[in-house]
Amino acid sequence: MKRGWKILLTISLALVAMIWSLPTAQAAKTAENNVGYTVRPVLPANQITKKVSYFDLRVKPGQTQHLQVVVANTSNRTQKFRISVNQAVTNNNGVIDYSQLSPKRDSSLKVGIADVFTKNATQTVTVPANGQKQVSLSYTMPAKKIRGVILGGIYIAQLNPENAKSDGQIMIKNAFAYAIGLSLQEGATVKPDLRLDRVATAQINARNYVTANLQNFQPGILQKLTVNARVTKAGSNQTLLSQKQGQMGMAPNSNFNFGIPWGNEALVAGNYTLYLTAKSGDQQWQFVRNFAINGPTIKRLNRHALTPTQPNYLLYLLLVLLIVILLAIIGYLIYRNRHTPDTK
Repeated sequence: MKRGWKILLTISLALVAMIWSLPTAQAAKTAENNVGYTVRPVLPANQITKKVSYFDLRVKPGQTQHLQVVVANTSNRTQKFRISVNQAVTNNNGVIDYSQLSPKRDSSLKVGIADVFTKNATQTVTVPANGQKQVSLSYTMPAKKIRGVILGGIYIAQLNPENAKSDGQIMIKNAFAYAIGLSLQEGATVKPDLRLDRVATAQINARNYVTANLQNFQPGILQKLTVNARVTKAGSNQTLLSQKQGQMGMAPNSNFNFGIPWGNEALVAGNYTLYLTAKSGDQQWQFVRNFAINGPTIKRLNRHALTPTQPNYLLYLLLVLLIVILLAIIGYLIYRNRHTPDTK
């Protein structure tokens, strides 16, 4: 009987090892993928908020200033980095994004990061192993005073050289990146404000959506935004689609597409109504917009859309089979123990 329990214990331990092998391997992989560098801003005297790791600057019309960023290479090999100053935008997840080199300019943006920083702001620097380099970036404010905030980010991208070309040239590929926020403000803080632009249909990652384009048309940062939206047939109060999302943010003078997934609904061509409520702190906005979806659009979207995810029945079957095998082994061991003559 003891031998049988040893076999059962061995099988159980093997199963536990199989279950934990994937996360363990992933943790090991994460440990190996150390980025190998750090960045920090050298905060100047006109920094508004002192104990932060980004630039929050009080500036004046016509002011020119040189900003310093220190890139420290903590690895044992020479590394290259691309440093750029990017306009802050809002991505379709409702997150302020500093990573886009040439984002589409929002129609409400009068003065952006690209208007104040020098044309050679984007640069590539080489930092020796276990060394560091101080990088300088310059901006000049417009002569006329501006309202609100110009928001951007200093984006430091680690570059990995790869011998990807047969002629001996080096292809540079992004590996990892940091963003240091950059806020330039001359006067009083301006409250953000929202408006609903266009309502459309789109396909994102092979899923169908109704999208509501929300625009923050003021030079103020929008934080802790919650959006609650629903779609009905025109003239009906029955909700066909709905989506609620909170803890979002929007850059000044930016827009993004809030997505309402179709899910299992098979929408047909016709007229629909969007009801959308947005809230941030003590500010609240309500929008109602009629829109239409035509037959060709429905056909085009459905042609390439993935069907809703189905349960993984094969996995469930394998788990049931594993349990049956374990029960069979336990039953066999108990049976053999009861029917084996005592030799003592």
